[in-house]
Amino acid sequence: MGRSNTRDSGDAVGRKDGPAGMSPTPGASPSGKRAVVGFVLWLAGMTIAFNAFFYLYLSHTGVFESYLNLNARASAAIMRMVGDDATADGTTIHTSRFSLAIKKGCDAIQASAFFVFIVLASPVAAGRVRRLPVLLAGIAALLLLNVVRIVSLYYTGVHLRKWFDMMHVDVWQPIFIFLPLCFWFVWVRGARRTTAGTDETR
Repeated sequence: MGRSNTRDSGDAVGRKDGPAGMSPTPGASPSGKRAVVGFVLWLAGMTIAFNAFFYLYLSHTGVFESYLNLNARASAAIMRMVGDDATADGTTIHTSRFSLAIKKGCDAIQASAFFVFIVLASPVAAGRVRRLPVLLAGIAALLLLNVVRIVSLYYTGVHLRKWFDMMHVDVWQPIFIFLPLCFWFVWVRGARRTTAGTDETR
């Protein structure tokens, strides 16, 4: 958005010790190792496939344009609540002090998709129905935080214009890479504790 066309990355961040709570140990069983390998391969495959779909098709559709317009209108509404004369014209937010264009990559779509894939792929003891509330909550949080990102970038452009690119590229982009991983990690820890507590009561 604004003066930068960088994009949120949906790629998984590599870790030497594997996914949290599921890393194989020297004495791990072959089935446990296969589960971790399957998790990584499934996640990588789905992420690559979705990114191809996003860049080659979805980001060029009217549905995606309407979604960006919605982000602009929601952000402008928040700015008006705090006293700015903000209006949304398509994907661009205008005020008397600064204008901000919301572009592909400033949408949280890839971050949300990655969160969905990593939760569905996780080899934890939780059925699909139990994962659904987690998915809905995580997606909602990411989409709402994207509006926070837009509003914060607007005020950065107004008050600290020389820091705009740094906030856009060096601060918010990494945040949206790591947020899905943080949400997933919290869910895995909670799911494992729930499973352990259930086993102890049997």
